[in-house]
Amino acid sequence: MALKFSIIIPTYNRAHLITETINSALQQAYLAKEIIIVDDGSTDVTESTIRDNFGVQVRYIKTDNNERAAARNIGAAMATGDYIYFLDSDDLLYSNHLREAENFIIGLGNPEWIFQEYEIKGFQRSSQVKYDRNNPLRTLITKGNFMSCHGVFLRRDIALKHPFNEDRELSGSEDYALWLKLAARYTLFTNPIVTSALVQHDQRSVFNFQPDALIQRKLRMLDLVLEDVAVRETFAHWMPQLKSNTYSYIALHLSMLRGAKKNSLKWWLKSIYAAPASIADRRSLAILKHLLFG
Repeated sequence: MALKFSIIIPTYNRAHLITETINSALQQAYLAKEIIIVDDGSTDVTESTIRDNFGVQVRYIKTDNNERAAARNIGAAMATGDYIYFLDSDDLLYSNHLREAENFIIGLGNPEWIFQEYEIKGFQRSSQVKYDRNNPLRTLITKGNFMSCHGVFLRRDIALKHPFNEDRELSGSEDYALWLKLAARYTLFTNPIVTSALVQHDQRSVFNFQPDALIQRKLRMLDLVLEDVAVRETFAHWMPQLKSNTYSYIALHLSMLRGAKKNSLKWWLKSIYAAPASIADRRSLAILKHLLFG
């Protein structure tokens, strides 16, 4: 019996991008699916774009602006599929995305969650997401959120039991916080077949941030993760690297901003203090390059 997939697309003011995203979901070589779009209070022509172009092919819900975590949770609560997939409204699925996921999931006996690889379509070239296939959890905890919110399939009961944290201060790191929480409780299976694309563009939230908000977000995420007993106990040996990675993430982004070099240096030194070996990491070297020559 075929699995049914629920594709949840949260969106906010992406009318100029979302049509291609929805088309990529509709054009799957797989019939047992539903597409739920949760409009997080868009003020552009998102609603008319979706209603005029897609009609009953998708379910469209408009809510007040409460950020992407709330939109994803609303979509998950409405989903009827066996597995839920969260698709950002500026990314793309390839036609084999759901078929490959079904084959992988059934072969494993319907696990709680899986990750399926994607490529990153950059401004000038594309690259495949990088992580240690032999030890993906080590990459996730010590190097950062290689999964983004792209490529993760959650069994519906797991998605409902473990919703995204809707704290607005956390927005942008709510997916990473959830993946760490799930990783401490359920085995993560990774499928090395590339079936989707994360599309880089100037308007992505990762390229548009306020320094203070970035710092608050990453520290809030770290606090939430460290409050989780299962995470602390399961990954105790990696906690220094998790802290170091959080601090170096802040340092790297600050190092690229004019007038923020001193603050960047503070967070870089803090990351090295948390895990001294991190001084030789590629990110650490990138921070140093920006501080000296940026």
